[in-house]
Amino acid sequence: MSTVGQRVSLLGTWHEEMGYPNPTQDSLVKTVLKGARSRYRKAPKKAVPLSRDHMVRIVQACDDAIVAAAQIDDPKKSLAQTRSAGRDKAFFLLGFWCAFRSDELVNLRWEYLTFGEGRDAKTGRPIRTLEVFLPASKGDRGAEGRSWTLHEMSELCPVTALFDWRAAMMADEGPVFVKIGRWGHASDAPLHINSVLELMKRAVARAGIEAAGFSTHSLRRGFANHAIDRNTDVRDLMDWVKWKDIRSAVAYLEANQRLANQLSEKDLSITAPEPDRFALPSIIGNSQHAGQ
Repeated sequence: MSTVGQRVSLLGTWHEEMGYPNPTQDSLVKTVLKGARSRYRKAPKKAVPLSRDHMVRIVQACDDAIVAAAQIDDPKKSLAQTRSAGRDKAFFLLGFWCAFRSDELVNLRWEYLTFGEGRDAKTGRPIRTLEVFLPASKGDRGAEGRSWTLHEMSELCPVTALFDWRAAMMADEGPVFVKIGRWGHASDAPLHINSVLELMKRAVARAGIEAAGFSTHSLRRGFANHAIDRNTDVRDLMDWVKWKDIRSAVAYLEANQRLANQLSEKDLSITAPEPDRFALPSIIGNSQHAGQ
């Protein structure tokens, strides 16, 4: 029924934008939809979250594949394995820490990334930074664009992975995540949205993890649950993930007892604060992944 609801909503929006009466507001349409929901609605299947432990295993498997590629005699096969593993590593780490949807990842371009340097707030040591800008995304109805600032981390670092992936591709423009051919050729076109799940399943299986239950939403759900487990303030999490309403968080975290204890009925009126920039990993408490 969720798909039907989406189609009805799109149909209504199109009519309104074209200046026509919205047929989906007709009482008969509403009655039919209400009856259909009552008869056919099932509890939605939710993606299994990719936990931090999962991410450790996936990233390690990517690193192992890169090391093993150096031992392959055929240079083209070696290049293909090196590039595929490097791409997958960057894909998973960026998708996890920014809680990106699959379409946001496949539409990401090098022009939207700003690589830089900074200093650790605690130690003053130099660190690498990465600012990610999305000019458009599902929740950004005003098409104002959204930014995430990432700082170098000691473990599971998306900044290092993207620096390495850019160096491997020698790219400054075009799609970030592309198809890698059998002989290592990198396509000029982005990954197709329909190929993302297969990419994720291959990477999960390569890490020795049972792939059942994982979906393209597993990265987003995984980060959200990880952040709450690290005692992240719900408002900070909402701002980072770009949720406008607490109900969106509940949909991802309803099985998380910590969040259930944190919220009450009156909390359902909470909305995200005015846009602000939180530097990862400051939003997930005193994470052991932070740069030392």
